[in-house]
Amino acid sequence: MLRAAGIVALIVLAACNESPAKPSPSPTPIVAQGSWTQNLTFAGELSGHMSGIVPDVGGQKSQCTGGRTHNGETWADIFYGTVDVSGDVWGVVFQINNFRGPGTYQNSSVTVEVHNPDATKVWQSRSSDKITFVLDRSQQSGTVDAMLTNATTGKDGLQVTGHWNCRQ
Repeated sequence: MLRAAGIVALIVLAACNESPAKPSPSPTPIVAQGSWTQNLTFAGELSGHMSGIVPDVGGQKSQCTGGRTHNGETWADIFYGTVDVSGDVWGVVFQINNFRGPGTYQNSSVTVEVHNPDATKVWQSRSSDKITFVLDRSQQSGTVDAMLTNATTGKDGLQVTGHWNCRQ
């Protein structure tokens, strides 16, 4: 009986404290996370410079595991940006499968990929590709120098060099 009275009292209190309907918030623009400035140069089958990322749209989201990765886990950074003024969006993926802290990762210890949003154009690192990937102490920036293989032709097709950033 006391329990039923308590429930009724809660319902009455909730009804007395009703607030008027709130207006729906106006839509806010989609803003890319952080200050993900890039300084990447692309040479070969894709040429130009990427200086930042574009806002997240649908499944096209820039993400980085950053400083949350522990030894033995997978560290990853994926971001989308435009190369020069073409307006074409390109995805860049860096992945370290057996993370062992900040430092230099070379060749098969790191995976690098560049692709367009629908993945009809893809360049990716293979075990024979020469890669030097440096992850700084924050685990949110560093440098890359990678020769990537065209996934369609199987031949060297894209050189990616420069500084990357995924500060959150």
